[in-house]
Amino acid sequence: MRSIQNNYTQTGKSLPDYLVVQKVLEGQTELFEILMRRHNELLFRTIRSYYSEDSDVEDIMQDAYIKAYEKLYQFKNKSAFSTWLVRIGINEALQRKRKQKYRRTTDITQESGILQIADTSIMNPENNTIYKESTAFIEKAVDTLPPKYKIIFLLREVEGMEISEISASLDLTISNVKVRLFRARNMIKDNIFKTTNTTNIFEFGNHKCDRLVEVVLKRIQGKKLD
Repeated sequence: MRSIQNNYTQTGKSLPDYLVVQKVLEGQTELFEILMRRHNELLFRTIRSYYSEDSDVEDIMQDAYIKAYEKLYQFKNKSAFSTWLVRIGINEALQRKRKQKYRRTTDITQESGILQIADTSIMNPENNTIYKESTAFIEKAVDTLPPKYKIIFLLREVEGMEISEISASLDLTISNVKVRLFRARNMIKDNIFKTTNTTNIFEFGNHKCDRLVEVVLKRIQGKKLD
């Protein structure tokens, strides 16, 4: 494993995806690890749009990677490898949903980057806790989105994919992608407002109230009223 990881660190930074694919097809199958490590987060977030349990997501990721490996010869470099992989991941997720359905019975603020990952290594413990809590809060809001909106939001706002790439990945028109992204942002914003008790913001109670009363009482002691 160590030799493969060394190979990844040395080769992965210098080779574009299509050359890695070419080398894998030529027999250097161990280099498939480069593609997996390079796109693990993208594939995870893609499938996470359809399944909420990490165990399910990881199972489908495995199936998607196996399918990608078996069909690697079909990648013609006409689009980005990430686009090709996203389509495989979505197909695997939807296929599992269809199978599950069959067994039971015999589819935001205007600012972007809402879920960008911060560098927690420079955070103090207090800020790190706040960051984790706020991230979890936003993730819950994103989880309320229907899959057809969640996938677009994650690909655009988290992965930073271009609208044209998302369009190709999901086989949607560019205008359709933009509309769904706009609706996803608004749904997240509405959810955050609904789950937040805005009547309690900027409140002036408890210790703030006690402290102010104490200070004022001390200042008015001995003062005469006109």
